[in-house]
Amino acid sequence: MKKVAVSLEHRFYEYDGKLYTKLAFPYAYWCDYLNYFDQVTVVARVKNVDTFTSDMVRVDGENVSYEKLVYFRGMKEFLLKSPFIIAAIFKVALKHKFFLLRSGNSTNFLWLFLFLLNKPYLREYPGNVKEGMIGVIGEKLWVKALANILDGLARFQGKFSKANSFVSQYCKDLYSSKRPSFVFSSFKFSEINCKKLDYKVQNKIKIVSLGRLEGEKGHASLLQAIHLLNQKNIEIHLIGDGAQKKTLEALAEQLSINVVFYGALTDRDKIFSILNQGDIYVIPSLTEGMPRSLLEAMAIGLPCIGSTAGGIPEVLAKDVTYEPNNIKELASLIEKFGDAEELRQFNGLKNLEFVSHEYGEAKLLEQKKSFWSKVYE
Repeated sequence: MKKVAVSLEHRFYEYDGKLYTKLAFPYAYWCDYLNYFDQVTVVARVKNVDTFTSDMVRVDGENVSYEKLVYFRGMKEFLLKSPFIIAAIFKVALKHKFFLLRSGNSTNFLWLFLFLLNKPYLREYPGNVKEGMIGVIGEKLWVKALANILDGLARFQGKFSKANSFVSQYCKDLYSSKRPSFVFSSFKFSEINCKKLDYKVQNKIKIVSLGRLEGEKGHASLLQAIHLLNQKNIEIHLIGDGAQKKTLEALAEQLSINVVFYGALTDRDKIFSILNQGDIYVIPSLTEGMPRSLLEAMAIGLPCIGSTAGGIPEVLAKDVTYEPNNIKELASLIEKFGDAEELRQFNGLKNLEFVSHEYGEAKLLEQKKSFWSKVYE
């Protein structure tokens, strides 16, 4: 029986003996792993809750179990609870035989025990560790120093893995070693249940962006670009939640621009419906690996604009990308698409064709299975 324990940096919730998420990594996500593995164990921090809320989605299920690590939020709480966290991680390292590691503080400690115990593991790289940490916590000196250390550790981990996977060529260039390397995304084309059919220019221009409302996602620059255009018929639709939500709400009010904040949505059908009703998709990130949300927007057939951060230029043409935080350049691109029906349609259909060809499920699954099989060699 092929088993694997997957360690990741995500906050899960336990209610009535079952595991739930409020955003990413629901049971459907882990079913992808079950195309190769017989049993998957999710290793992550878990918070016990007494109340079930409508935004909670089940994670565990048939052939998907979990190992509960001590729950924490932020570096301070992590340090205070570190003895208990480390003890729980050590037990996981002893209990399981084969591992798949993503980024995160808990993963780093788990890696140390696996290294000392000489246990086989695979390493996934979902993005730029250094830029991601600075983007979330800030540019203080101690943050930059710690980010450099963790970035170096991520590179070191890849040198002793059975194999490494990357969400983009950009990430591979950053962290590849002499170990076998694979480039693929967790994106699933079959999840897309709608296609953009109407590219007509309406009185109101709807710009959609999906992602965590954190500093490194660059949403403030999108709001500023719309303000620069000074067009009252533009409406921004932001899907996601995060530490920057209140700041962005205040900025939208200050700049007198129309922004709809949906918060974090777990209903995939509702997300795709909002995307499909949009006119232009914008991803203004300051750092990225390969944004799954962008691939989903492209698969729906939306015309897309993106910064040149991370792996974005690997899927978007040069004429629809701009330098991160270049507000004038972003505003110019949005203006270009504003009343150009033919351009919208050409770009949207081009995106759909590209994703269907380059990110077809059969192609991605073959790469994933090749990667996963390396843990047993």
